[in-house]
Amino acid sequence: MIIRTIDKAAGKIGDLSFQLSLLVTVFLVVAITWEVANRFLFSTSSVWVSEVSGYLVASMLFLAAGRVYREGGHVSMSIFLDMLSGAPKFALLALIDVLALGLALVVGYATYDMALLSYQLNWRSSTTLAMPLFIPQMFMPIGAAVLALEAIRLLVRNISGVCQARKGALA
Repeated sequence: MIIRTIDKAAGKIGDLSFQLSLLVTVFLVVAITWEVANRFLFSTSSVWVSEVSGYLVASMLFLAAGRVYREGGHVSMSIFLDMLSGAPKFALLALIDVLALGLALVVGYATYDMALLSYQLNWRSSTTLAMPLFIPQMFMPIGAAVLALEAIRLLVRNISGVCQARKGALA
């Protein structure tokens, strides 16, 4: 019962992160469209759109990573997975989840450390905008944490699948 509650909560966090990435995507499209129209109609450009667009793309990718992983949307080679069934298939999926979790933890730690250092040293972009770098960088450890949560969710499900498949094979 408690595992299902935690699973649902983690799923909602992943969904919320994905919804936030969709909002970032909409803002990115509006900003770029505005910039193109501004250049075409008035022959001027804004100071912020080019720089902020790069930050938004990075945040969009990191915030969506967990949900994309949950739905199997990342690039993968499934030739070995397609040859397996039952407990071996779930075991291989669990191994993949462990590797994804490890990657998410390493990336999360490294990007958290980078954002914290940027905040502590008050690093800013070297453009006219002079944006504090920790602001766009903070979305990377958040996205990595969501990816780690999704990897844990899938790991628990795949370990459960191994147990159920072995139980079914013994019956």
